[in-house]
Amino acid sequence: RGGAAYKQTFQSGLIMSAPTVITEVMQIAASKAMRSQQEAEEEGIQRYGILLILTDGAVADVEATAASLHILQHAPLSVIIVGIGSEDFSGMRFVDEGVDGGDNVQFVEFNAHRESSASLTSATLSEIPHQLESYYLRRGIMPNPPVQVEEEEIVVEPFEEEIDLTIDFGEDGNNVSVSNGGVFIPPGAY
Repeated sequence: RGGAAYKQTFQSGLIMSAPTVITEVMQIAASKAMRSQQEAEEEGIQRYGILLILTDGAVADVEATAASLHILQHAPLSVIIVGIGSEDFSGMRFVDEGVDGGDNVQFVEFNAHRESSASLTSATLSEIPHQLESYYLRRGIMPNPPVQVEEEEIVVEPFEEEIDLTIDFGEDGNNVSVSNGGVFIPPGAY
């Protein structure tokens, strides 16, 4: 289901462009994962989320992204970032380093696995079991007993949230204000 949604999105004429800012989506996902886990604890169950981010470039603000990664360490959430296209993604390797003893982010460069979907699948999903286990063990939470579930019982609920992505260009045409209050000043304009 999810793959079809991505395919449909890219067939819609989506154009990926700079700057690459993923901090807000990571913070929203972390907040939702923490609320979901709190609700689950009240029900005597456990919940853990996975966020998939597709990007065509390295992040624009490494410091802000690193701060968001610090917040993610406290959330029941794995983040998989897949770099697609011909950009130089060497600047994204810092996301794989982990923070404060935790590592719940995985960066995968699509082109390194473009010839093998099995290799891409393995690279994107291989760290999730360890990340999930580490999250709960760091908090002293033992796993609940295994639950037997039939495939038809698995439901992926659609979730849509409006995120304001309004972009205003400054009077000089160089400064760009983003809806969340951030300002992007192109290199060479400062």
